[in-house]
Amino acid sequence: MRLLIHVGCGVFFTLQLVAAAEAGPSPQVERGREIFLNSKKGTPCGRCHSLAGVGKAIGPNLGTLASTVGPRGLVMTFKMTVYAYVKDYALATETFSGIERKKEGTEIEIYDLSQPTPVLRKVDAKRIISAKQTRLWKHPPAGAGYTSQELADLIGFLKWAANGSVTEIKASEVEPAP
Repeated sequence: MRLLIHVGCGVFFTLQLVAAAEAGPSPQVERGREIFLNSKKGTPCGRCHSLAGVGKAIGPNLGTLASTVGPRGLVMTFKMTVYAYVKDYALATETFSGIERKKEGTEIEIYDLSQPTPVLRKVDAKRIISAKQTRLWKHPPAGAGYTSQELADLIGFLKWAANGSVTEIKASEVEPAP
C-alpha cells in the first residue's frame, strides 16, 4: 500500500506501507506460535487457550488480554498464583482442579485440569461437596522456566494473533523493571 503525504508548498512524500497480512508472520511470531502449541517446557498454552485459529478454548481469551496489556503485564499474568476461573472441586471420592464450562439443570460441565490434557467432565451438582478458589492448581507457565527471549517470542505471537501487530518484542521488555 502506498500513502502520499502532502507536507506543504507542493512537496509530497510517498511512504511504502506493508500490511501485516501481506508480510505474513515474522520469525518471532513463528517461534512464539511454536511455544504456544508445542512448548517443551511444561504444558503448551494451546492446551487451554485458543488464538489465531489454533489451540483449545478452555481458559480465558488471550486475544483480549494481549491487545490491551503490555509485555511485562502479560508476564505477570502468566506467573499469577491466584486464578479467578479455576476452582478445586471436592467430590466424595476425589478432589480435582477445574474450570466450569456450563451448567444445565443439575449437571455441570467442568474441564478437569488435573490431567495433562484437560478433560471435559459432566458432574451432577449434588455430588459436589465444595467448589473453592484453587489452592492446588498452578498455571503451567508459572514454573516452566521460560527465558526472557522465549517469553518475548510468545508475547509477539499473542499480540500478532490479537491485533496483527508485527512489532518485535525485545527480551528486555519482559524482564522486571529496574
